[in-house]
Amino acid sequence: MRAFCISLVTWMLICAFVYDQKDQERSFRELYGLEGKWIMKTRRGAIGEEWKKIDDAYLQSRGFFINGSDTVQTETVALKDSKQGIFYTSTVENQNNRQPVSFKLTSSADHVFIFENKEHDFPKRIVYEFVSADSLHAYIDAGIDVPGKRQDFYYKKVK
Repeated sequence: MRAFCISLVTWMLICAFVYDQKDQERSFRELYGLEGKWIMKTRRGAIGEEWKKIDDAYLQSRGFFINGSDTVQTETVALKDSKQGIFYTSTVENQNNRQPVSFKLTSSADHVFIFENKEHDFPKRIVYEFVSADSLHAYIDAGIDVPGKRQDFYYKKVK
């Protein structure tokens, strides 16, 4: 009986691992929808993100601000699928001494992807929601414990 219980527990752990891996792969494939150029117009100009699929486990983005004919790069992002999870790693030009900060995917359901780093000052969460094929709602916030401190981005896909 003991051998049976050990075998059953081992089998359940293997199944859970395989399920988690498949779920993680599915989530990352859904993030391929980021590929392309996304723009949000503001009173001061336009902000945007341009995503490229590097390979099946790596997406890369550059964030930028457009004012008139000037385009300024503001951020680079690496989105990677690894054995440890899916990570959104951002390097912002004028923050954190240009050191990368990683956020781990903690939730993905109904086209909403939540990346968190509770140790970071701000943001603690980065959220992407695919509203439609050409509409993306993203926001950064201080986490669910600090309501009100949030920045929303409503992007339209331009190519």
